[in-house]
Amino acid sequence: MKILHYTQYVFGIGHLFRSMAIDRALAPLTVDLVTGGADVPIPMPDNVRHHAMPAIRMDENYGSVLAVDGELENTWREREAMLLDLFRDLEPDVLLIEMFPFGRRVFARELLPLLECNRRRPRPAAVLCSVRDILVEKKDQAKFEKRVLGWLNPWFDGVLVHSDPDLIRLDLTFSRVADIACPVWYTGYVAEGPTLPDRAAAREALGLPPDGTIILASAGSGTIIRDLLDPIMEAAILLGDRLPHKLIMFTGPNAPLEERRRLEDRSRAHPDATVQEFTPRFPDHVLACDLSVSRGGYNTTMNLLACGARGLMHPYGHDREQRMRLEALETLGHIGLLEDRDLEPSRLADVMEQALREQRGPLGRLRLQGDNESADIIRRLAAARP
Repeated sequence: MKILHYTQYVFGIGHLFRSMAIDRALAPLTVDLVTGGADVPIPMPDNVRHHAMPAIRMDENYGSVLAVDGELENTWREREAMLLDLFRDLEPDVLLIEMFPFGRRVFARELLPLLECNRRRPRPAAVLCSVRDILVEKKDQAKFEKRVLGWLNPWFDGVLVHSDPDLIRLDLTFSRVADIACPVWYTGYVAEGPTLPDRAAAREALGLPPDGTIILASAGSGTIIRDLLDPIMEAAILLGDRLPHKLIMFTGPNAPLEERRRLEDRSRAHPDATVQEFTPRFPDHVLACDLSVSRGGYNTTMNLLACGARGLMHPYGHDREQRMRLEALETLGHIGLLEDRDLEPSRLADVMEQALREQRGPLGRLRLQGDNESADIIRRLAAARP
């Protein structure tokens, strides 16, 4: 079975990590993963052949896309040719497309020719859309949903929704689910867990002290960090006077070097703080910590739940996605929602201390095996392909 998986990330890197988790679950099958975002320094799963197209990213105002290197029109042409050549050479049984057509509208330029090429084959690949639980709001929702259905229904054989329908259903942010012609499968959340069995093992493997309190701070890809990591650093400095702890802060691979260096300089006021760019072992760090304070992106949130860790999360304010998910999950008891007012350092220090001292109950029932459930559906669909 040959699988071609397309994923495009333009701002954060959560889409890439979610795609990699699904591909890893498909082992021992080989997956050809095509990516179109800026390079991220992480190892690919052993069963993945990675094909990096010339990178495109979103500008800081979400207004347009930019080529990471070179001229945009040339980048588009190179990508379109590369994608079609790879598809023709591979002749996949399954074409898995992340987010589109529920998002990534601008990438229809390269994806619609790919779908047309597939349709012309004597034996077309089964085409699946892989989409998260919550869609970003649109100015004209009716127009958006009509466009999605216009691309989805003629070209796709199924939709994988990476959510637990008992918590969040796709129709919460897409009202015309009933008009989708192909099957819609809820896979559960794609939640990458730790590689180690427990906190003691995680601390030993990561070279962390076996005893004492550890606070983990992170801001996802690091594209925007100052509004969150600065208050966390100041709060941790204040908290250190009354609750000794070790602070481990990850700025993210997209954080500007000067921002990381500025936080490193400020960390010298803390008795035991480290500031690092990135770790491919983030879930193991989550398992090792007593409290995680972070942005509320899909992947970080699911890492937290998969590890059974306590977390405080501040939703990114540009759209509704993170807030909607965190408000739904807050009822489970492991996640505390940080409002903007909570980021005042002395207030944040109090919130962090309270979270560390509270007793944590068991995690409510939630489907967190979305990678494995997605892989099972892909295998079944490929096996049933005419």
